[in-house]
Amino acid sequence: MRKIFLAAVVTGFLLPGLLAVEAQAATAITWEALNETPAAQFDDPYAALSIQELRSLGTVLRLRKQLSGTGVVAGEREELQKQLNSEEAKLAAAGVRTDWLLEQREAIGLQRAKAALEGNPALDGKDIAITGYVIPVLNSDGVSMGGYLVPEFGMCSHVPAPDPNQMIHYKLPAEWQADQIYQAVLLKGRLELAVTRQAINLLDGQVEMISAYDMAVSEIHPLEEGGRSLKDRIFRFFKPGQ
Repeated sequence: MRKIFLAAVVTGFLLPGLLAVEAQAATAITWEALNETPAAQFDDPYAALSIQELRSLGTVLRLRKQLSGTGVVAGEREELQKQLNSEEAKLAAAGVRTDWLLEQREAIGLQRAKAALEGNPALDGKDIAITGYVIPVLNSDGVSMGGYLVPEFGMCSHVPAPDPNQMIHYKLPAEWQADQIYQAVLLKGRLELAVTRQAINLLDGQVEMISAYDMAVSEIHPLEEGGRSLKDRIFRFFKPGQ
């Protein structure tokens, strides 16, 4: 997982026309701070499971659904039942409460969704500084006046989109041309809690961008990451819904 550090080489500058008056000192924050929310403070029994246990739990659910159907022939049913017994035995040996966990999956799913959509109220209206990767979005005139900041390179394109409270919708008061999509930057500005939704086209097709934060940017500084030239990356911008 590729991270950006504030100690990276800064090659940018204050955008022309941004904040003629002196801004309040920005507090440097991490992406982890963005999801420190009241809704995230719940007991998630799935969080303690290993990847293998989660896979076994999913296999149990799938096999039980298959066996409860009417389209399974006798020979196939016997083999599926053996597989189910084996997976249930492995989970029981590990102390996993299979039946209880499967009963809780809908409730836990709803709690996770609520936690992912909620922003940190302690950061609302605060002047912050944060590093990440930009996904610029062009307006109808072909100009980028904003976009999205994500914590890892390739998110929303080659890998799934992050949770809404792990994505920042940023707005610029002046045009700024990034060198390429997923350019590493340091953003400074005022953060606000505001859920936004927008469909944009990325490398793998149309993606719905859902963010729990809005940021009015006062400074943007491109960063150089050690060991990889930004010029080696793909240069492409995308218009909303096209």
